[in-house]
Amino acid sequence: MMIETGDELLLHQKQSSKEISLEQDVENKYYKKKTLLHWKDMPQHLQFNPHILTGYRPLSNAWGCVNSIWYLHNETINIVTHAIPILYILLTVPQILPWSQADLSFLAWCHIAGILCPWIGSFIYHLFMNLHRGPKAYYILLQVDMLGIWVSQSFGAMPMIFATTYCLPYTIKSFLITSYCLLSIWGLYKALTAWSPWERRLCFLMPFIMRILLWCLRISSIGGGDPAAFTHVLLQDVVSIAGGAIGALHIPEKWFPGFVDMYLNSHNIMHIMVVAAVYSMHTATMKDLNWMSRVNCSAAL
Repeated sequence: MMIETGDELLLHQKQSSKEISLEQDVENKYYKKKTLLHWKDMPQHLQFNPHILTGYRPLSNAWGCVNSIWYLHNETINIVTHAIPILYILLTVPQILPWSQADLSFLAWCHIAGILCPWIGSFIYHLFMNLHRGPKAYYILLQVDMLGIWVSQSFGAMPMIFATTYCLPYTIKSFLITSYCLLSIWGLYKALTAWSPWERRLCFLMPFIMRILLWCLRISSIGGGDPAAFTHVLLQDVVSIAGGAIGALHIPEKWFPGFVDMYLNSHNIMHIMVVAAVYSMHTATMKDLNWMSRVNCSAAL
């Protein structure tokens, strides 16, 4: 029987410690690889895009969802592209709105809600979509997302609608504004009860059709609004529709499955285009608010 000396024992302990450390490193690397899952490993309610193959966060509690901000996964770009606008809007936009003008303060609040709520709703949806509470919780998150979009489509459109109808007779102006509000309420009902992606995309069709009619009124001799804002009035809808179409068609990941999982997939592109669309909404609204503050219109409220 051999007896280890003190030096030999110390050397053996060091070797054992290195072996354990090496095993832990291997386990940690293996765990990190397994932290992000494949599409086939996800529950059915999260398998909505079969062309995004990797980068999925495992189901987690709320704190785990929040912690996912600090590592890269296939929802990182979607989260960041909404978090940045939230911070930017809160820090810059309230200071430039006409709060001191009583007749425009309501429209200023509508504008803040319209450009802020879609980012908040979508940020919450994308951050917590891997919550381990099952399809019911996911459906609630979808409703939060749709509610934010609805606020943008309804309250966010109010400055444009008020500006377009600003110099019309009171009865006609009231009819048009009330009609848009009723169509928006119908859209909210459809948005909160939709079960398929196409139902969710089409729930805002009627308010959009009315905005097209208001475009026609705006370029007529009786329509109001700053003429310099018209291009942005168009872009706020055209760009967002183009982004929605790219998202619905799953382009480009349909052509390159597995190659754009983390970035430059259709939903990332859609987010960036929607940011551009809301920028056009903000630009058009600021021009219209300034126009209403200085125009001399006998039919004004």
